[in-house]
Amino acid sequence: MARSTDVRNGAEERGCAVSFKAEFLAELEDCLRGYGAVPVSNPDALALFIEFVRALPETDQRLRCLEGVDQGSGSFWNNPAVWWEQVPRFGAGLPRCGSAECRKLLDDMLDEAISDEIDVLEMEIRELPS
Repeated sequence: MARSTDVRNGAEERGCAVSFKAEFLAELEDCLRGYGAVPVSNPDALALFIEFVRALPETDQRLRCLEGVDQGSGSFWNNPAVWWEQVPRFGAGLPRCGSAECRKLLDDMLDEAISDEIDVLEMEIRELPS
């Protein structure tokens, strides 16, 4: 059984929620294994990013901000600019990726999710009756 499945099923069996970080790692690991949301062009770079995220404390501000993005709107989990553009291309064309590139990817994911969330909120405000 895949590790990501273990993370999700184990939490369900215990009747508790999976942490954002665990769900994020599971999703990335699915992509790395080839059955996630997107294909990956540089598996070594994505594996490095996974280890980078794994080493972050649960209290890391970027993870906490991503966790706070409205899950219902898809601003993070279903965001094409994050999952279909940034993750698959991470590390492509680079001879080597390091923590600076990992920090930048996480920051870019956060920026994109926040930008999308703002767009959703602006659209909802425009749709409110005057």
